[in-house]
Amino acid sequence: MDKTLNFAVLGSGHGGRAVCGQIAEKGYPVVMYEPLEETADYLKIKAEKEMFLDGDITAGGKLSGATMDIEEALKGTDVILIVVPSFAHKPIFNKMVSHLKDGQHVIIVPGNYGGLRLKKMMSDRGIKKEITISETVSLPYACRIAAYNTVMIYKKKSRLKMASSPSRNNPQALDIMNDIFGVYVNFFAGENLLEVDLDNPNQTIHPLPVLLNYGDIEKNPETFRHYIDGITPLISEKMMHMDEERLAIGRAYSLKLSSTMAQLKMYYGQNDTQTYYEYSNSSESPYKDVIGHNVRSRYLTEDVPGLNVPALLLAEKAGVETPIIELTVRLTSWLHGVDYVSTGTTLAKLGIADKTPAEIVAMTS
Repeated sequence: MDKTLNFAVLGSGHGGRAVCGQIAEKGYPVVMYEPLEETADYLKIKAEKEMFLDGDITAGGKLSGATMDIEEALKGTDVILIVVPSFAHKPIFNKMVSHLKDGQHVIIVPGNYGGLRLKKMMSDRGIKKEITISETVSLPYACRIAAYNTVMIYKKKSRLKMASSPSRNNPQALDIMNDIFGVYVNFFAGENLLEVDLDNPNQTIHPLPVLLNYGDIEKNPETFRHYIDGITPLISEKMMHMDEERLAIGRAYSLKLSSTMAQLKMYYGQNDTQTYYEYSNSSESPYKDVIGHNVRSRYLTEDVPGLNVPALLLAEKAGVETPIIELTVRLTSWLHGVDYVSTGTTLAKLGIADKTPAEIVAMTS
């Protein structure tokens, strides 16, 4: 980068802390924003101003600070990284938008339709700042907080797609992310935000194994392994069919989506496996130590309303049949007693309910 940029990371969970440590490793000024509670962990981080990564990535360094004041977090900031679950986008955006400045980069990790939601919120409030909104397909690693100032990286992703709006600014955003992540993760260009949103692999690998093992998870929440116990050869086959529906949606919007199997191999390592079942049990799999689950985990409560619902509605708009995606949404809604179609990420909430497929693509480019 031509100059030292000032960073703010909005989010203090597993991914948020890891990204803080990654930026601190480079010696760049970075402030961590805690959006929820003044916990003991937060107070220690605020006092010591350090964050570290261990495991597949060893990195870390000094933070500029930690704060629960959004104005303080964003003061003088060039790059804002939003690293929170998709259900936290709206409250974070609500606090952030009035403090945005021309020329800032807002990078949503992962995107999960956050770019469209942010655009709509800015439009509704009459905020006309010239900013770049970027999204990544996924988090750059599988990770968990090991201690208040340390995040264990179980396995990093080798490459990760990223897109921006306006798309002409994507090279700048890619330079920022590739500088932060250095030799660890390579970010490469996607065409637009919609492509990135629809390419998130969680919508394929998370919901069906939960729904089709619901009783077993209820009985054995502490020992159930989502990928090893939950993905059987038959369930894997149905997941492949579900992924074909996602790819069909992409074709209807003239998008270059990647199969989830191709993405897993790009992230974690190539081999000759052909199914999710085979890959989950291969030596390249990062999933063998993922133990513990429940029937109301984020694999359903976040991914179904935040990924499957907008995919279903985009499919309906383009006239694409998606029976497995629809079944996933309906069954989850019935089991949870929640109408995820209406409470989830609808096209109206993204400001695209009245747009044609071509107009939607243009809005995300």
